[in-house]
Amino acid sequence: MGFVNIWALEKSAASGCLEVLKDIGFAHFHHRRDGQTTIYSIAVVPECQGLGWGRLLFYRVLCSSIEAGCNRIFVKCPVDLKANSFYERLGFKLIGTDPGKKRPLNCWEYKIKLPLLFYCGGGGKSRYDAIASTSGWRLGINSSGKVKAHCHMAMVDNKWKNYKHPKHLEMVRQNKPLLATARDIESPEQLPEILEQAAELAQYAGRVLLIPKCDAELPSQYWLGYSVPSGHGSTNLVPERFEGRLVHLLGGSPIRQVLLYPQMDVISLDANYAMEVAKHCKAVWSDGARNIWSRESGCYQALEKSLVEQYKYWNCQMEVLLKH
Repeated sequence: MGFVNIWALEKSAASGCLEVLKDIGFAHFHHRRDGQTTIYSIAVVPECQGLGWGRLLFYRVLCSSIEAGCNRIFVKCPVDLKANSFYERLGFKLIGTDPGKKRPLNCWEYKIKLPLLFYCGGGGKSRYDAIASTSGWRLGINSSGKVKAHCHMAMVDNKWKNYKHPKHLEMVRQNKPLLATARDIESPEQLPEILEQAAELAQYAGRVLLIPKCDAELPSQYWLGYSVPSGHGSTNLVPERFEGRLVHLLGGSPIRQVLLYPQMDVISLDANYAMEVAKHCKAVWSDGARNIWSRESGCYQALEKSLVEQYKYWNCQMEVLLKH
């Protein structure tokens, strides 16, 4: 993996800026006070390259950056290395070239746009998935169904009923997603088993979402999933119970998501509701005060309308917040 400054790595490890996958690779980075995370190294041993481990290390850096309140990630890469295409595939933009001391370096920047938007659909093969991807949403999959992942899934979700941990764990292991859900916590008695399962999932995900539906003290290394009240499930816990934790909004209509957003530290959400109503050729989005509905000519048109408008809303919200 080349020359590594051991002292710098030890210092980064002490400050939480070193991610290590034993016998596989590591990511060395630093969170600056001006909101930038600088990546010094992402390295994976040759026999483990091309298997998604490098992307997983980037996901760990991204999650750590979000936790640190950073808004962008910066890295320099020698212009002649294949790693440049790796950063481009991850969504980095080339912003310039540095002459460097020994050889020119490409300067790459990744802007962190919150909330992260996920669409958990057909495993990347359906027309719905294509619509979601071109509309700016990250693709995900529910491990409870029969659908297999045909491309990388950035989120692996599960249905709260009839949870099958081996199947879910295998889907997470195969995809190495940015986010993976754990089984819903419906009673305190379930907590030891679910935390054990979450630790297994955490080996292969950027972050694991714990989904509390009862009062329980949950370890700080996990993000939380808030089950937005809908016809498919909900939590009885009030938003104040999630104070101080990073939260993903699971399901719910656009207006419910909008109203919950300022009540919690929401960093991601999904479009499960839009997917359900699209089956009836209905599109739905929010203007910040109410749900707006429209009837479209077909289910694909309905989903596209919903996702495009919701994407616009959240992008506009972030621009307003950044200006203030």
